[in-house]
Amino acid sequence: MPRRLLLVLGAIVWLSAVLCGQVLPAALEDNSIFGPSKLHRVHVSFSQEEWDVLQKSGIRGSPGARGEDYTLSDGRIVHLGGGFGLAFPWVHADLLVNGADIKDVGLRFKGNNSFVKPSLTMPFSTNLKVKTDFFGGKADWNGVETLNFNFGARDPSAMRESLAFAIFREAGVPASRTAYAEITFTVPGLHENARAGVFTVVENVNKQFLKRALPPGTGLLMKPEGTRGGVLSLGPNWASYIPVYRPEREATPHEQQRVIEFAGLISQPDVALFRQKIGTFLDVDQFLRFVAVNLFIVNGDSYLTGNHNYYLYLDPKDDKFRFIPWDEDLTMGNRGGGNVGPDILRPNAGNNALIYWLLDDPVVAERYRAILKELAASVFVAPVLNKMIAGAEQALPGRDPSTRNFLINRAAYMQSVVAEMDK
Repeated sequence: MPRRLLLVLGAIVWLSAVLCGQVLPAALEDNSIFGPSKLHRVHVSFSQEEWDVLQKSGIRGSPGARGEDYTLSDGRIVHLGGGFGLAFPWVHADLLVNGADIKDVGLRFKGNNSFVKPSLTMPFSTNLKVKTDFFGGKADWNGVETLNFNFGARDPSAMRESLAFAIFREAGVPASRTAYAEITFTVPGLHENARAGVFTVVENVNKQFLKRALPPGTGLLMKPEGTRGGVLSLGPNWASYIPVYRPEREATPHEQQRVIEFAGLISQPDVALFRQKIGTFLDVDQFLRFVAVNLFIVNGDSYLTGNHNYYLYLDPKDDKFRFIPWDEDLTMGNRGGGNVGPDILRPNAGNNALIYWLLDDPVVAERYRAILKELAASVFVAPVLNKMIAGAEQALPGRDPSTRNFLINRAAYMQSVVAEMDK
């Protein structure tokens, strides 16, 4: 048989195998952890000693700075939550991820309102933070060392967080990618391949995230907590900002001054000065999109209420601040609207100076309305939302329909808002 014919027949056989799912060429292989319909199988194993330590999570009144780790006298490392100040000890665990071993990872519980204390009936059904390299190991999961597994105890659909982040990304706001993981766990003598449930896998906001979403990703990342009114001035000394704005690394003198001046501009009373300078500090368009999505998903546990659940990033690309969303499980009717209010055109943000001063500017308000019209045609619309929902439902069939109903109703509301604007 001629060599050329052999090559052609070989190519046909190879292509047939690919189409039948028997072969996946390297060029087509998807190694990414994240995807709207991806469902991973994760098995977690603990020694009984480590399991017993994990059950002590959630104690209040521990020493240390909120949002940071501290070390006990016996060498145990404990994380102190940034919100309620709950203590979360790190423990040793082994993972089996889609059949592949990742040995000796660091694991702890996490959360504020979303934290569910372990019980006899729900011993392992709460949010998890996993760091594959926490104890010095070199392993990772497809190049990722830090992951969040969120249980969504207050979300019967288990879709709110993944869909919220998807809506942010679709609207042009940097936001975490997600997937799902069905988790089982073993503690010798206590639990053997016990089912914990389906968790949302959430990409951590860190250097890896910034490199991907906001290159070059070398700027100052902060996770403010308890700001009670958003970005506000704490005076001229950087030391006052550290425990509240919680920078991920030591800020340079320029970065320190930039944060202080940004906060000072928002806190001072001169409206003309604010309008003149805010565009030199803030990516205004991105911030308006960030506000619009939070309002669309009725996120009362967010920057809109000025307290927490957001990252603030000083981007070296243009020396401007950008907002990154976080913790989206208490959205879409899960916690009411708080003081977010139902009006997406003019949110009740009297306690949030940045939102108030921006939307009080007729020029910015007009730009915000244009962004709403754009999003109402491209993101906040039933066909786009249904496609996102279908991806989640592919991984989680038969789930509670409340999230789907909420989003489709909000899409109808957005169409009515746009219709009123056009009158």
